[in-house]
Amino acid sequence: MKRKLKLATLSLVTVMLTGVIAGCSSSKTDGNSGATATPASSTSNATKDPYEIAIAMPAFGAVPKDTQAVQDEISKITKAKINATVKIIPISIGAWAQQKNLMTSGREKLDLSFEFGAGYSSSVATGTLVAIDNLLDKYGDGIKKQIDPAYLSSVKIEGKTYGVPVYKDYTTGVPGVLMRKDLVDKYKINIASIKTIDDLDQVYKTIKENEPNIAPLGAGLSMPSDVYVWYDKLGDRLGVLPEYDNGLKVVNLFETKEYENYLNKVHSWAKAGYINKDAATTQANASDLLKADKAFSYFIGLRPGNLESEIRANGKELVYAPLMSNIYSTTTNTQGGLWTISVNSTNPERVMMLMNLMYTDKDLANLFIYGIEGKHYVKASENSIDYPAGIDSKTVGYSIQSWIYANPSIAYLMKSDLQDMWKLTAEANQKAIKSKALGFTFNSEPVKNEVIALKNVTDQYAKGLESGTLDPADKLPDFRAKLKAAGIDKVIAEKQKQLDAWAAANKK
Repeated sequence: MKRKLKLATLSLVTVMLTGVIAGCSSSKTDGNSGATATPASSTSNATKDPYEIAIAMPAFGAVPKDTQAVQDEISKITKAKINATVKIIPISIGAWAQQKNLMTSGREKLDLSFEFGAGYSSSVATGTLVAIDNLLDKYGDGIKKQIDPAYLSSVKIEGKTYGVPVYKDYTTGVPGVLMRKDLVDKYKINIASIKTIDDLDQVYKTIKENEPNIAPLGAGLSMPSDVYVWYDKLGDRLGVLPEYDNGLKVVNLFETKEYENYLNKVHSWAKAGYINKDAATTQANASDLLKADKAFSYFIGLRPGNLESEIRANGKELVYAPLMSNIYSTTTNTQGGLWTISVNSTNPERVMMLMNLMYTDKDLANLFIYGIEGKHYVKASENSIDYPAGIDSKTVGYSIQSWIYANPSIAYLMKSDLQDMWKLTAEANQKAIKSKALGFTFNSEPVKNEVIALKNVTDQYAKGLESGTLDPADKLPDFRAKLKAAGIDKVIAEKQKQLDAWAAANKK
């Protein structure tokens, strides 16, 4: 380890789930200034014949009832620009992976698809995605102008590009803690005095003594350990890169003193009653607990616009205390979500033209994300919108999660959003410290049996330890021993071998 970290000054960064999710690229000075793209003259022959582009998109909840109407409006634009119409195929998030696999294996009509970062490398390995480097060179000029080359190249696998990352904040965010403002004010908690997690001891003691029915720190599906990270996890935490550099030397996270210190800290909080007792088993997110008046705070890697969206989601005023200043970019951050071309496509060239429009055309962005003006939204100002009178987020006929769209930064913002969110996001991407392994993707195939065995071990121990439920003095030695027996050393050796080869090929 390059330097020894004391618990009070451990770096804190967020790990992407979900990441993920508002942001844009560092190549931009203002995310809302993207120009509408027009097809280059060199594409005239390629667009001679009409083509329908089938687009698979995840649906979080019921399929919007006005999807067909929005699809028709999108097709008017794409027909005029690239002689193509679109067919949107919403797939329930619960059936996403299975349905995508069935479509691909059955050779069903599928051209363009959102790809979750967690499945990207396996989709490449199974041959379901088209390598798009040549297509980007020919038809993706707008994409290349929008996305910083460092981030665009970071999604390469074995030297080839199979997807374009969604425009977003490509960083870990600024790690810190979100707290209920009403209780902060009530007990006169000095936010400015909170600099490290050790400073939270007294804060949580105050809440525990005065609000016995509220857990000072909420944990569940989202854990403090998702933010309390001082390393590039290199995909799966089975071999990590300390402090995002470490001379590209991969280490066993679970054997480090820093990890042990973290476990001791959260266990002390759990013993004091500062964490909800069901943290290791609940299916609720920490934010759900706060919203239900069961928690005072939760950890978050804050990105531009997150505070406003968290306040909206929770229905409560929140305040934020940062716990570090540095932000980092890793492969995990850039690969949170991508747009990819399916091997089933019979016209990848036309699909790439549409992808280029999705990253550059404001009208398409607003249609895909918000629907039809006047029907699903109305202008609130030059660059912001609101729901029409009598309509809200629950009753509107069309909406999608904006973070899955190719480039949400060129669309309108809701009037309740942070209005300079994309400018701040661009600045964050630009100043982020890039992990020395940015662009490295681990292929677990050579050690797949060990990875499966190790997952069983981490499922047994990690959440209990990292939520403070289990005593590390008792269970950490068992956890480490079982990881050894399951083959973690072999996985780390394979990861090191691949990282060395990647570094040599990329002159790192």
